[in-house]
Amino acid sequence: MIQDVDDTLKELLAKKVPDFDSGAIDIKFEMPTHDWSGKLSKPTINLYLYDVRENLELRSREVQLTRNGDGGQQRRAPVRIDLAYLISVWTTDISDEHQLLGKILMTLLQYPLLPPEVLKGSFQTQAFPVRAWIAQPERTPNAWDFWGHVENRMKSSLSYVVTTSFDPYLPEDVVLVKTVTTHVGLKTATHLGEIGS
Repeated sequence: MIQDVDDTLKELLAKKVPDFDSGAIDIKFEMPTHDWSGKLSKPTINLYLYDVRENLELRSREVQLTRNGDGGQQRRAPVRIDLAYLISVWTTDISDEHQLLGKILMTLLQYPLLPPEVLKGSFQTQAFPVRAWIAQPERTPNAWDFWGHVENRMKSSLSYVVTTSFDPYLPEDVVLVKTVTTHVGLKTATHLGEIGS
């Protein structure tokens, strides 16, 4: 499933970033360590998956019921998961780096919902639209901590969060019970008469 996210993001950048040349620019997902960056031979976009967590705001307790005669199946709603990527660009010239990073930012801002034509694998049959957020402050890692931990020089980067649904639940068979409700009660009538003198 996570590989489908990677493949989808690669397709999104390759198809939607203006003037993208797939023969001249690589897209990688490895941790951007000092050793890794030292082996690059051409301009590279790095999408490093640094965090995976449930999106509690989108959590649903909904159960879907499918009827079949006197029985049926119920299935719990999928779990919504946020996958957070740090996007950085690696070139020999800082102006080329900033130009490409700017194009990526402008492109991703256009797609709060990932377009169907770039969806790969299980993303093509998601229960919900695939949502995405770019450069949100509450989901951006501390730059000093991040680059210090991967032992590399600090770089300009973008935080990008994709929300997808994971469905770990199997359908459960259920027996449907029909109930009949009968109301029983007393009906009272009131008669008002005239009292004569």
